[in-house]
Amino acid sequence: MKSLYLCKAQVACFANDNDAFIPELWAQEGLAILEENMVIANLVHRDFEDEVRNFGDVVNIRRPGQFRISRKKDGTTLSQQDASATNVPVPLDQWFYTSFVIKDGEASKAFQDLVDIYLRPGMQSIARAVDRAVLGRVHNFIRTPAKRAGRLQNLTSTNSKDFLLEAREILNVNKAPLDGRCLVLAPASETALLKNDMFIKANERGDGGTALENATLGRILGFETYMDQNVNYMASSSEVAAGTLGADYAAGTTGSLTVAVADYDALNCWVNLEGNDQPTYCTARTLGGDGGDDTVAITLNEALKYAVANGDVVTVYKSCAAKGAYAAGHSEAVVVDGWTVAPAVGQVVAFGTGGSRRVYTVIESWLSADGEQSLILDRPLEVLVADNDKCYPGPAGTLNMAFHRDSIALVTRPLAVPNNVLGVMSHVGAYNNIAMRVSMQYDIQEGGTVVNLDILAGVAVLDQNLAVVFLG
Repeated sequence: MKSLYLCKAQVACFANDNDAFIPELWAQEGLAILEENMVIANLVHRDFEDEVRNFGDVVNIRRPGQFRISRKKDGTTLSQQDASATNVPVPLDQWFYTSFVIKDGEASKAFQDLVDIYLRPGMQSIARAVDRAVLGRVHNFIRTPAKRAGRLQNLTSTNSKDFLLEAREILNVNKAPLDGRCLVLAPASETALLKNDMFIKANERGDGGTALENATLGRILGFETYMDQNVNYMASSSEVAAGTLGADYAAGTTGSLTVAVADYDALNCWVNLEGNDQPTYCTARTLGGDGGDDTVAITLNEALKYAVANGDVVTVYKSCAAKGAYAAGHSEAVVVDGWTVAPAVGQVVAFGTGGSRRVYTVIESWLSADGEQSLILDRPLEVLVADNDKCYPGPAGTLNMAFHRDSIALVTRPLAVPNNVLGVMSHVGAYNNIAMRVSMQYDIQEGGTVVNLDILAGVAVLDQNLAVVFLG
């Protein structure tokens, strides 16, 4: 199998001629733009081989095992251990593309002009999608308090150090290697940390004032820290049913909690309790005795992490519904209706109940002309979603990530190049363990050249113990 390299075009590229339509040049420039616009995708484990693959293929990568220590004395022989590694299957189910037409009137522009007008925005959209797909796996780590630090919508300059130390402690207890730890923050969370003098004072950081001068966090508490605009974030939503707690409850409380939520059945919905502020959901509820929809008691999926008090606010995030049926493996848009405020990019959503409940992250969302919301999720559907099945949008707040690079893997493989007999110019470029295909073809009806940029990738969690959700 031949290796893939960035090809250097053998035809010069000048302004005002069609030499600008050289797929090799577009692939080379596109990969450079992609690299500079990805954040978390550049920080996780990357796996690449130059073997051409198709959408849906499964790639097997390896998670290294651990050795145990032995003790020896004179005269004893060494006991060898088998080197082991766990196989992790990664489906190549992330086929991201951007397609556009360069009209005849613009075809005479210089290559660099076309890069600025078309290629850069196109590659930025793909970079966002790849970053969001990696960050979308945050739902794997929010299931239990043992993988979370902090409180939703409660990250401030005052508590930021304590919450970050909590995340660090979790990784330390889980024996995450000290080298290779990263922290990616949403803009608001980065601002909260920058307001903490500890993180920017030159005499405490020992960086000569670089953090204060550049308004960057750099390395703090053992984490290489980055701001990523694609970190999952959901602002406060009006699509909620608000109520209050009916009693005091201590940290660790399980079972039924007395609440007063008027005219709404909270079953299976995400619920936030003021003071606890964790991504919890309702697994059982009691409705009022008048036959209405008043919720008078709820049971959450986990014990309270923090104490809550009588009168604290209870926020129930209302459900919407799937419009149409979608089979397991569906990877295109899922349409939902029955909402006032639709699920947004960066928000987690759940489908199903009980053991069939699956949580996804919205990585793209748009409103159609007829008022329906289309959602692209972080991965294909794992189970069937039937028409009118409820969709449960997740709670407001920020899901920052503190992780070691071996917690998540981004796997890319090159796509096949179409036969040029079909009139398509195409090239696959590869750089820094990522591959991208550029295809071009003239469309007589469009009166211009169609350009497709696409990437075939897969994302998988390698080790649940090597990442923590840093709530904000």
